[in-house]
Amino acid sequence: LIEDFTGHRCKNCPKASKKIEELVDAFGSDRIIGLAIHAGPGNFTGTNADYPTDFTTPEGKQIQNFFGTNFLPVGMVNRENWASSGNSHWSSFDEWPTLSAEAMDSTLRVELEVEASVNLSDTTVTVNVKAIPQQAILHDLDVVVMIKESGIVSPQLLSDDTRDPNYVHNNVLREFVTPTWGEQLGNSPMLPGDELTSSHNIAWNTNWVKSNSAVVVYVYNPINCRILQVVEASID
Repeated sequence: LIEDFTGHRCKNCPKASKKIEELVDAFGSDRIIGLAIHAGPGNFTGTNADYPTDFTTPEGKQIQNFFGTNFLPVGMVNRENWASSGNSHWSSFDEWPTLSAEAMDSTLRVELEVEASVNLSDTTVTVNVKAIPQQAILHDLDVVVMIKESGIVSPQLLSDDTRDPNYVHNNVLREFVTPTWGEQLGNSPMLPGDELTSSHNIAWNTNWVKSNSAVVVYVYNPINCRILQVVEASID
């Protein structure tokens, strides 16, 4: 998971978005999952007549405040190296290829399966999650579920200080289904072959385009915030 802290009035932020697209093209959308979190200083994320769309979310702001990513563009890959002090978990988009390769080479600790569907009668999104430990896990395991959307046409400031009124925003965080820090999925210890399941629901926002939207689910260690596995699922 590459969490890309971005803003529509941040002129260098499109370079970070492009880097995620390059990595997805190289390795596949099942291995590189981008999440554009519009959060940070108001001069980058605020709205005005030229930049009218408010892409910010309460959850995105909470994440940005917790991890201290108060300049843009900046990101995190699986939230590696987080500590209660310091900024070693931050990374620039130029570092994402190396950090992503290291993450993809790491031993899989949890297998994750996700199904998402919309009930047309009451427009409820249901997300079913199953996690299967591949090795012994000696800490609790939390699960986070959210919705993102791509293909959103809205103005963006570019690196040459021009404004692109038809810029296409991808991987935009829309809303969390779980609380920001997730819900407990399993208690320590968990052993290979255990099946940990959960189900989550949220009302579908009719402003979102279903064909451009996806559910992102990750499981993580709540002690050090490290993401152990992440899956993106289409919404059927």
